[in-house]
Amino acid sequence: MTQDLVLGIDFGSSSTIAGVLVGDRIELVPDGGDVVIPSVVYAPDRGALEIGRRAAAHQLTEPQKVLRSVKRVLGVGTDEEIARHYAGSVPYRVDLTGARPLFKLRSGDMAPEQVAAQIIRRVRDLAEARFGAPVTKAVMTMSAAAPAGYRDAVVRAAKIAGVQLVELIAEPIAGTLALDLHRHPGRRRVIVCDFGGGTFDVSAVVQEGLRFSPVAAFGDHYLGGDDLDDALARAIAGGIYKQSRYDMHRDIVRWNELLLRCESAKRQLSSRPEAVVAMRGAYNQDGRARDLSVTVDKAWLDSAWGALLFRARNVVTECLHRAGWQHHHVDLVGLIGGSSLVPMFQAAIAADFGAERILRADAPELAVAQGATLLTARHRGMSSGPTLAA
Repeated sequence: MTQDLVLGIDFGSSSTIAGVLVGDRIELVPDGGDVVIPSVVYAPDRGALEIGRRAAAHQLTEPQKVLRSVKRVLGVGTDEEIARHYAGSVPYRVDLTGARPLFKLRSGDMAPEQVAAQIIRRVRDLAEARFGAPVTKAVMTMSAAAPAGYRDAVVRAAKIAGVQLVELIAEPIAGTLALDLHRHPGRRRVIVCDFGGGTFDVSAVVQEGLRFSPVAAFGDHYLGGDDLDDALARAIAGGIYKQSRYDMHRDIVRWNELLLRCESAKRQLSSRPEAVVAMRGAYNQDGRARDLSVTVDKAWLDSAWGALLFRARNVVTECLHRAGWQHHHVDLVGLIGGSSLVPMFQAAIAADFGAERILRADAPELAVAQGATLLTARHRGMSSGPTLAA
């Protein structure tokens, strides 16, 4: 490759995935052998920042120095509930006295755009090293539930990272391409459900041949895989408190470890009926450290996740309302985003539409990045293939 590359980037709350179109083949950008790159930045008291997989390694020991889920406050004003919720849920201090949130760290203050820029720069550097060509442009995706200021904020972040943002497109719309519907031209009414790490976005799309036209979109900015982890951790912590009167929130290291254990259990539950959340020295009782071992099964999940999945169904209903559709009008429901692997979520959507209309992307966690990468073709003078109408 000698020409400059155009990156397709899915900048997510919990992870970032980027790709390059090589001919008609999508090549995703790996970080240490994994193309799913954690959207985290480690800010030590002294020394250089660490981004992605290296940064994630510090989450168990120094969670107060690992900036995460910054997408949730990108472009958000400090007077908004999202900012207050975020500030109360992370183990580092977030200053809400100015117009925009500011992360207060011993190593120095950082704005959300600066953190996002570090992540974008990291995937740019990885792509340049992988493909041996400079990256100057990118197609990026954004949540359908993004706040009004998000677009400007992500453009600034890309500029700081030295990347020109040539297109910004809604995540569910980009993910439509990963469902391979463009290989099967026809007329369809499609609902695309993008259940990611931080948000749940739904788009109503009409397919006519190779043209995809968005009709309506709606989303919940605080309903994603991270919230499933948090709900399960809170349920387990509540049981510990009833038994021992020990509040796990008092210790940010222990609480963060519990969140990570719950995330691991959630992933196991995508293919198993139950999973064990185990943790050494999880809490104190009668002056002694106690280990934790909880078998999480359907009963646990119904209690911990029931309310969140009810909210997800309400998001779908609102999107249908905005499109002027009813459930029976929909020909196909596409599921994308890593959290769509959760069987309870799949069952909740199937309960409203019927399992026969459900289509899940082969690799749902990669779908948005794959769609964004396909769209880079029209910024390199190549045939654009399917058309996503504005």
